[in-house]
Amino acid sequence: MSVDTVEVPPLRRDTRVHAWVAATGISQLGDVAWYIGLAWSAAQVAGPAGAGLVMGAGAIPRAVMLLVGGALADRLDARRTMIGSNLARIAVLLVGLVALESTGLSLSLLFTIALVFGVVDAIYLPAAATMPRQLVREEDFTSVSALFQLSNRLAIFVGAPLGGFLVAHGGLRDVIIVDAVSFGVIAVALATVLRPRFPRQLSEGHSIWSDLRGGFGYLRRTPSVRTLVIALSGLNLCVSPVLAVGLVFRTRDADWGATSLGLFEATSGVAAAIGAVIALRWRSSDPARAGLLLLVVQAMACVAIGIAPYAGVFLAMATIGLTAGLASALLAGAFVAAVRESYLGRCSSIVGLADQALMPAAMTSFGLLISGVGVDVACALVGTAFAAMMLWSIVRLAAIQPEPEAAEPVGRPG
Repeated sequence: MSVDTVEVPPLRRDTRVHAWVAATGISQLGDVAWYIGLAWSAAQVAGPAGAGLVMGAGAIPRAVMLLVGGALADRLDARRTMIGSNLARIAVLLVGLVALESTGLSLSLLFTIALVFGVVDAIYLPAAATMPRQLVREEDFTSVSALFQLSNRLAIFVGAPLGGFLVAHGGLRDVIIVDAVSFGVIAVALATVLRPRFPRQLSEGHSIWSDLRGGFGYLRRTPSVRTLVIALSGLNLCVSPVLAVGLVFRTRDADWGATSLGLFEATSGVAAAIGAVIALRWRSSDPARAGLLLLVVQAMACVAIGIAPYAGVFLAMATIGLTAGLASALLAGAFVAAVRESYLGRCSSIVGLADQALMPAAMTSFGLLISGVGVDVACALVGTAFAAMMLWSIVRLAAIQPEPEAAEPVGRPG
């Protein structure tokens, strides 16, 4: 069926997409509550070291399995893959609940649940990343990404205090039940509402291994997509350490107190939600360039974190949040549009892998940098490097000539 012959309602009246976004937001709310409950329970059972072990347990298998999940997303029907992995997530939680009721809370139980959960998540996420291509037209990619950004922000706002309340009053049991119910909501949406409108060309590789090689080969021979992958990966690796480590030390060194730290974070979160709302209506002729230019502004705000006075840090955090909400939607839409559809799962998993595998090293390195040169110089160095990377990406994308969509056979190993 031709894409042009498919009738798609305007996004503001597209109940299929709205239901998908709402169900995903509810699922993310449950996840946020779950991780709060998991971290608190681990700290109660095994102290800081045990909590760190449990919270890191899911990251390792998720990083290892993300590439496999991306290959599966490009080989199999995405909706069925999402249904299967979502049912597996519910099963993991229910088995964990039964074990909790029968044996009680223990470090080994928490570690096992986190470990298995990481594997299942790695299968679900790349498949979900391919769905915008099958549901909406290209001109709505940015707006759909903005909707997901907004639902994610709301999930964090509600899920974090909800998780704290549940674990304080009902323990991990109540948190597990709420997370399982949230996955049940998205399971219903997947089964009844989420019906792809457009066919998607799948990989024709002979094996998972050949598809994995083919995904990296596609990046090697497609400089526009490779540039976007580098920019998206560099975004989180530069900004997250400044916010997670640099802001803490800046607040501590200035003796502003923990309350101010919370207010700074809240300012960024609210501004990011506002940015996502603005992105719903923004129609850029070149969303990749617009998003990257916004990130140059964000990089300068990262520099300001290390040197600005109290009011200036609020302004910097508002700038970081606003540009994050706008740029994330623009770049996500540009990414979905740029990647050949049979490689979308693998390319999405590569971006996710950079976050999972490199983020611990980025956090540690930034902490060491602060120890060596101070928070002001560290923020200035990382912010400047971030701006330079985004400017390089803009120049690089402008110099690349568009490539024909069918330049090589689908699934051909690189």
